[in-house]
Amino acid sequence: MVRRTDRDVAKLIEQHQRESLGYNKPVSLGDADAPPPKADQAAYEYNPSPSTNEIPEGFEVSEDCAADTPADVPGKVATTMAACAPALQPTRFREKVFTLTDALAYAQQHRREYQTAKEDLYLAALALTLEHHLWTPQFAASLRGVYGNYGEIRDFDQATRFVADLSVAQRLPYGGEFTASMISTLIRDVGRSITASESSQIQLGLDIPILRGAGHVARETLIQLERTLTYAVRSFERFRRQQLVSVAQQYFDLLASKQSVVNAADSLKGAQEDLLRAVGFQKRNMGTVLETGRAETRVLQQQNSLAIRRESFRTATDQFKISIGMPVDEPIGLDDLETIKDIERQIEEGKYPLLCQLPPAANKEQWAIDVATRYRLDLLTTHDRIDDAKRGVSIAENALLPDLDWTSCLTFDTDPEHYKLGAFEDARATWRSEVVLSMSDRFRERNTYRTSLIDVHRARRNYTAQLERIRAEVMRTVNQIRLQEQVVKIQERNLEVANTQREYARHEYNRGNMDNRDLVEAENDYVRVLNSLNQAKTARWSALLNFRLATETLRIDEEGVQHEDPAMQPPTSSPSDVTDTQ
Repeated sequence: MVRRTDRDVAKLIEQHQRESLGYNKPVSLGDADAPPPKADQAAYEYNPSPSTNEIPEGFEVSEDCAADTPADVPGKVATTMAACAPALQPTRFREKVFTLTDALAYAQQHRREYQTAKEDLYLAALALTLEHHLWTPQFAASLRGVYGNYGEIRDFDQATRFVADLSVAQRLPYGGEFTASMISTLIRDVGRSITASESSQIQLGLDIPILRGAGHVARETLIQLERTLTYAVRSFERFRRQQLVSVAQQYFDLLASKQSVVNAADSLKGAQEDLLRAVGFQKRNMGTVLETGRAETRVLQQQNSLAIRRESFRTATDQFKISIGMPVDEPIGLDDLETIKDIERQIEEGKYPLLCQLPPAANKEQWAIDVATRYRLDLLTTHDRIDDAKRGVSIAENALLPDLDWTSCLTFDTDPEHYKLGAFEDARATWRSEVVLSMSDRFRERNTYRTSLIDVHRARRNYTAQLERIRAEVMRTVNQIRLQEQVVKIQERNLEVANTQREYARHEYNRGNMDNRDLVEAENDYVRVLNSLNQAKTARWSALLNFRLATETLRIDEEGVQHEDPAMQPPTSSPSDVTDTQ
């Protein structure tokens, strides 16, 4: 039953994807063959999962040693100041590097929010399958067996009766219903005096509304569920693209955090070398205690910075794992991730086309806005909801009409004097037809009609507000790209200046022309600028992806591979004709 249901749902989703997106991607929940969960005894407990107020062993603090560190706690590892010092974590846990493409593909396979989004799409299609089924012939059958004992008044005479009932009903496109039913009754006397009988009856019925409930109103549930599935398809695809951008941004932030750890480790190594040099100068009376203390202070500062950045990287790694649905105990070391230089090299090779360069539309705001207002899936849904509200007005208007219904019934039955269940006679056919006009209080319908008019105004305002928000979002992302381009260039030049200052300070310090104060400042400035440049590069990539998301031109497949979107290519006509040429 689950597999048959999944096939029906998949067919509907595929159809609506092709019609609303122009392409289709299989959406499978992946649990069709899993055994159904069984409720055990704990599921029926009135007070499940009881807890206590006791403190677990190893967490108590006695009054006499509350101010001291426990000397012997079960399971506690003895620590010293040396052990507290951050040690380098293993650099490689995996067989191969966990790339951006791998992260995007992993998120689409394991991210919990993504699975929930797929289930929402599935449920929308599942509701539509039921409505489709209700518009097909509905068959029903029953077989009843009755035994009767008539007590002392009939000398405990007994009889049995068997009744077979078969019926079918079919909804009509513009309201009403056609029904056909057959009832056969067989009575047999078990005792002596009850008369046996056999009879059958065929009844054809037609119920048609003429005013209230007639027309497209009759198919409103079907229409709305069809459109709801289209909206769900758009929402799912929009969520998928937002997820890709979110995962990519977190991956970029993780790379920047990793690079800051590497930079801090390199800076610490240089600081330790400078400290050894300062100690040597002091022994030879070429340096002062002040310079040695300054070098030692820098080593301690770099050790502190490295410890903080390592912990920050570890925390960011755990958050990234949670975001993509990876277990937090899954090991990821520094070398398990790409570097920023790796991303830059692959961009040059064309592996990440969405990050390689500015799309032409980024230099023309109006062009980008035109594409966004035409392609944004959430805007299309908001626009279509205006039609839903207008349709609601028509439904409310129809509900104000009086009830005028035509009912017709044609009945065939058998001759009760002949014991044949199938001996129907035309002469015994009866036909009944009636028209009923009724009008009850319409106060509730009046209020519903007024509400529907308000809903139309609200839907229009929502569309206008969404349109303006999208325009502002596109302009913001365009400006953000330009800003990050400028920031990257500034930081690149800033790094050149900082590197020149560092080299000059080191040269003069080695020649004995200056103390190490300027050297320490130059080294710290170089590390700070290097981290700022890395952050600027990752922010630029994020800005490019946000621009693609804002204009609905982000194309990444289920394997995390990026594709160029034709909407962002130069139009064949002038920019003023973009709307007509898309």
